[in-house]
Amino acid sequence: IKNSLSEIVLMGGCIGIGNKTPSAEFNFLSDPDAAHIVFTSPHVPRLVMVPLELTHTVCATPNVSERLRSLASSFSSILDHLLHFFAATYKQIYHFDSPPLHDPCAVAYVADKDLFEGQMMHVDIERTSEFCRGRSVCDVFDKHRKEKNCFVVMKIKEVEQFWNMMLDAIELADKKSPVNSTKSN
Repeated sequence: IKNSLSEIVLMGGCIGIGNKTPSAEFNFLSDPDAAHIVFTSPHVPRLVMVPLELTHTVCATPNVSERLRSLASSFSSILDHLLHFFAATYKQIYHFDSPPLHDPCAVAYVADKDLFEGQMMHVDIERTSEFCRGRSVCDVFDKHRKEKNCFVVMKIKEVEQFWNMMLDAIELADKKSPVNSTKSN
């Protein structure tokens, strides 16, 4: 696999506050041992982590919802309902006015790396602590002087450009979606 991959881009982890526990993000908490293997593997050519802090900067605002609804299709209606469900959950639990979209940030990074900024740093995954199991320990200031094993995406330069890319992809998917088909078999 190593010879066929130039990098692994993943959405997971956090630099600060977690979303599943006070210290851990959901994906890494789900299997911290697997995350540890990925972060310590000598077979990973380049590792890119898209953490919660980044995903929380690209929230689906009412303008995003409006553009989604403007497609006026079954496909876009399903996405809009999912987005509103996610929005209600994020509002109730995390007090966000609009919901972030996590995994699409990793996809957007793969599609357009120039849209993002970040830095190389050493990242460890805590696997044994009662309170911090699953935490991604990001050495932002290089305090431990360990080998920098991960590029951590820290900023998106243009949030509007991100949403244009996402909504353009949704519009393309909308045109191809069998959900919109009115033909009966």
